Amino acid sequence: MQLELQTTHKLKLSQRMLLSTKILQMSAADLVDYLKEAAVENPVMELVGKKETETEEKGDALEEKLAFLSSLDEQNRAFHMAEEEDADNNDGWKFRSGATTFSEYLLEQAAAIKGSRSLVALVKYLIRDLDERGYLSEPEEEVARRLAVPIREVRQAIEVLQSFEPAGVGARSLQECLLLQLRQWPKEQELAGRIVLQYLDQVVKNQLHLIAHQEKVSLPEVRRAVDLIRRLNPKPANSFPSGEQCSYLMPDAMVQEENDRLQVVLNDRYFPDILVSPYYEALLRQGDEGVKTYLSAKIRQVNWIRECVEKRNETLLTTLEAIVHLQEDFFRWGGNVLHPMSLRDVAEQVNLHESTVSRAIRQKYLQCRFGLYPVSYFFRGQVKTRQGQAVTPEQVKSRIQALVAGEDKKKPLSDQKMMEILEQEGITISRRTVAKYREEMGILSRSGRRE
Repeated sequence: MQLELQTTHKLKLSQRMLLSTKILQMSAADLVDYLKEAAVENPVMELVGKKETETEEKGDALEEKLAFLSSLDEQNRAFHMAEEEDADNNDGWKFRSGATTFSEYLLEQAAAIKGSRSLVALVKYLIRDLDERGYLSEPEEEVARRLAVPIREVRQAIEVLQSFEPAGVGARSLQECLLLQLRQWPKEQELAGRIVLQYLDQVVKNQLHLIAHQEKVSLPEVRRAVDLIRRLNPKPANSFPSGEQCSYLMPDAMVQEENDRLQVVLNDRYFPDILVSPYYEALLRQGDEGVKTYLSAKIRQVNWIRECVEKRNETLLTTLEAIVHLQEDFFRWGGNVLHPMSLRDVAEQVNLHESTVSRAIRQKYLQCRFGLYPVSYFFRGQVKTRQGQAVTPEQVKSRIQALVAGEDKKKPLSDQKMMEILEQEGITISRRTVAKYREEMGILSRSGRRE
């Protein structure tokens, strides 16, 4: 038998290190939940709310700042504007606000039907049978067979349902959904209806001249009809809440400007103080060895958790401050001014490993006066220019969008031509990348944009 001595290196993660890594990755909401669960499992651990003076002074100030930032949130403003416009706008389809779901809204209308009880019951059945778009996916023959009723009664119930608001509900296809909505525009209905039934593929490809030739009408007439079709809602149920419970995001930190200086403030208002119960501390001094051993282990666990939370907050704050520094232009001016930034860039700023930075920003949200953003939003790839400068893909997309906006619509730019223009401007990317960015922005191909 031959014995050999070998030296091997093994990484052994301590329990404390694992706990620190776990807590570092938690969002503010997850951390609060974790502390509550830990306090239930460890009788020695006590969670105490922030001191009264601190809560009144710091907490109220934070609440005021969050309320102020929310009032400036562009997303919130857009929602409020949409709601106000809906009150007066009867052109096209509306977004509804409030707690009423799509089904509840339809059932309210069904309750006002003047007809037999069997008709009302049939309409209510059809309402519950609608899919997530607001379409009837079950054939009328199947409904009649399933409910053992004459098919003419099913068709009558479908006709009643299709008279409800929002227009288009109860359709069996996209064409029928659009045609139901076109009833609101009797004058334009004839040509727009024929386009819906026969030329939707040409509309998607923007081949309006072919439609005008086939229908023997002028191009402006076709444009007006197509503009009307594009204002219709292909999914009537989309303008209503789903009825599922909403989840609210809690910002982990916020950026505020004081004396022309950007400052990051952690949102720790809801974090309780982590304490050791005085009762068990007294019991530790008085108990026997078995009790002391048990309580000492539990007290060590409380101290570990407290130190890990403090380390998490310190790492998160340092990391966010570096991100705000690197993306200062965005936090001051907003808009599309993000600079290329990688995990390595931040790691070098804070003298941490990239993996630590990655864990620190995972599932974290940052509030600023332009809205609430996941921290990962501020990490952008880069495209090198001929001069060696770095630009973000978003900046390249913005340039492509500008080229499309300024092109001759009768002779739109091809992906190859846009690639050549960008090359002349010092941005070297492939034609395939131009096509990829164009598609991501929802811009049609050259043939689709040609008028």
